[in-house]
Amino acid sequence: MRVLLPVARGPARLAPGAGEPLLGALLLRCLTPGWVLLRPSPPTRLLAWAEEAVAVARRAHPSRPVRLARALALHAHVLDALGRHEEACAVVAAADAVPGARLSQAQAAYLLHVRAQALLGSGRAEEALEAARRCVDMYRHGPAPAGRDRFLGSLPGALRTYGLVLGALGHTEQSVLVYEECAELLRSMSLRESSRVLLVMARVFVELVGGLKALGRHEEALALGPEARESLGGGMVLAYPGIVLPLRAQLLVDLADCHGAKGEWDTARTTAEEAVTGTRTPAGAAWLPVALRCLADTLAEVDAPDEELRALQELADLYSEASPATDPLLAKTLDDLARCHRRAGRHREAVTVTERGIAAYRRAVAREAAHEPELARVLANLSLRQDDAGDTESAVVSAREALTLTRRLAESDWETHHPLTARRLRVLGQALQSADDLAGTVFCHEEAEAVLGEHPDRQGVEAELATTRSVLADALRASAAVADLDEQVAALRSLLALTRRADATDVHATCVRAFAEARTDRTVQA
Repeated sequence: MRVLLPVARGPARLAPGAGEPLLGALLLRCLTPGWVLLRPSPPTRLLAWAEEAVAVARRAHPSRPVRLARALALHAHVLDALGRHEEACAVVAAADAVPGARLSQAQAAYLLHVRAQALLGSGRAEEALEAARRCVDMYRHGPAPAGRDRFLGSLPGALRTYGLVLGALGHTEQSVLVYEECAELLRSMSLRESSRVLLVMARVFVELVGGLKALGRHEEALALGPEARESLGGGMVLAYPGIVLPLRAQLLVDLADCHGAKGEWDTARTTAEEAVTGTRTPAGAAWLPVALRCLADTLAEVDAPDEELRALQELADLYSEASPATDPLLAKTLDDLARCHRRAGRHREAVTVTERGIAAYRRAVAREAAHEPELARVLANLSLRQDDAGDTESAVVSAREALTLTRRLAESDWETHHPLTARRLRVLGQALQSADDLAGTVFCHEEAEAVLGEHPDRQGVEAELATTRSVLADALRASAAVADLDEQVAALRSLLALTRRADATDVHATCVRAFAEARTDRTVQA
């Protein structure tokens, strides 16, 4: 049919009355999906055919509006596949409004299917949900599509879109139920029937694995893994490399996460490495950062610092070369990279890399204030790393900025950010201690203790409170060792009060040692 298109255009120009209907029919035939393993035409060529088909249908079939509606539906499908979702929505609306067009049930269901996909792509998931539900109902209760309509859509495809929309709305359990129904339907199909929905089958199995992982049903996700892998094999890679390779990467990343959740770290590492290898192609390149992140996280768990460092460095290089939209991902990667350097004792390198991450976060904050909490967190990390590198003055400056930013965030969201000021205060206290500012150190840790006391029901607050009181006890013990008698006595009294309210063995032991070390006649009398 594609070969005949140039031939048909000649008669269409010379004798429009007879030639244009033939050309329009050929264009619609070329746009309608055919055998799934036939290599598809490039999207730009499909778009050109779709626009030509619409133009021909308007001229050649004024008395057959159904042809125009069908051409518009196929045009919308191509636009949606190209990521032009808003335009696709507009074309779907035009197809739905063609005067006098009486679509068959299969064609009407296909139009609803395209509408649901276009609405979902444009971020209007709530509207897409209704279209997807109606599409499923039409396929369930209507006659089976016949002729070329069989290639327009099917119940498995509609169910897959319905599950996708439910997942986008956060209804993960309902989404998984729909995917499981779709998977059972696909398994029950004959070889001939399933040959038309091979792409749908691959997507359903891969997305079902992801849904099961999201629900914590890791055993079921891993059990489905071999079937999902099989659906991506054969001639599918040759026919649809741009679709199948990303799907395979997504599947392998999900399987690696499931193995990791079960503590099977060696298998998780092997699977993550397979995902990275599979994405080192032009068709899978978009998933290479995701696969590298999965591998880096897995290597951190199996304690392979050198390999983790290499994976994070490659990931940082990828994000550095990408668009500014990846600045938050770049900053997070650089923070993890700095952690690896710090663990290896390369403190100066850790500081340099963290400063690059902070610069990336500042660029992201300039575009969107939602990244400010992460900026505050990494500023605190920078302070710790500067302290390790011996740059105490810079450590104090970074810690103060992190604390100031967190206090400002707490003004708008007290429950979320106010408890985090305790962590920032501890970091500042550590920097001040390195700068020999004992009074400032004690003040920071005392305020941190008071902050945590305002959130007694927060998860993990007891452990944080114990850590804070332990470091406060050490700071008070150091203050009790100074020469000034008044300061020494004040520190001992504060330490005694801390011991009584903390009821912790380590704090008690620090208190006993501090009193023993300060036992001079002058101190005892005071």
